[in-house]
Amino acid sequence: MISPLLANIYLHYSLDLWFEKVYRKSCTGYARLIRYVDDFVVCFQYKPEAEQCRVELGKRLGKFGLEVEPTKTRVMEFGRFAVQNAKRRGERAATFDFLGFTHYCGTKRDGKGFRMKRVTARKRFNAKLKIFKEWLKKARILKTRELWETAKAKLRGHYNYYGVTDNLRGIARFGQEVKELLFKWLNRRGKRGCLNWQKFNEMMKRFPLPKPRIRVSMFRFSVN
Repeated sequence: MISPLLANIYLHYSLDLWFEKVYRKSCTGYARLIRYVDDFVVCFQYKPEAEQCRVELGKRLGKFGLEVEPTKTRVMEFGRFAVQNAKRRGERAATFDFLGFTHYCGTKRDGKGFRMKRVTARKRFNAKLKIFKEWLKKARILKTRELWETAKAKLRGHYNYYGVTDNLRGIARFGQEVKELLFKWLNRRGKRGCLNWQKFNEMMKRFPLPKPRIRVSMFRFSVN
């Protein structure tokens, strides 16, 4: 398995430079490549250029012994006209997953104008919750204070990454799921039913978990 660092270097020469120096210059409209390690999205103003890029991309990567994963690759309409065009066809506007987020077409706060929005991708949400649950199973032997502090650190890490503009509901839901898992596993440590929700909420007041809040503005490029 190739390391992320080597993958980054390899794709810089096999993909990034080719796109910027060769393919983008052949486009008549806007074109941009956004890549992180081996996961990338390519944006085009015109559909024919996007479709042609998919063909040329396969040829280019093939020269380096690489290939595009067909089940994860598609050409889709996205942007300010995507919603209304999809409605005409009786469909919903397409979404795509990138770096753990589902990106979808939305509007600005005033309800006017296009704005790309993000929410925690369902697969990533479930995977992160499963990881936390597996950690809890192993952490049952820890003292309550140590378990609690580690759980708080894990929540802060989740909020720091996924706490981006428009995703407050996503991280709040994750926090609630974690809270319920903590109640369940702490209750198992003692006699059955020794910890009810009233006692647990009192403990939460004394030792609160981090509150979900937006950490990163995707439009001001600043951290709250």
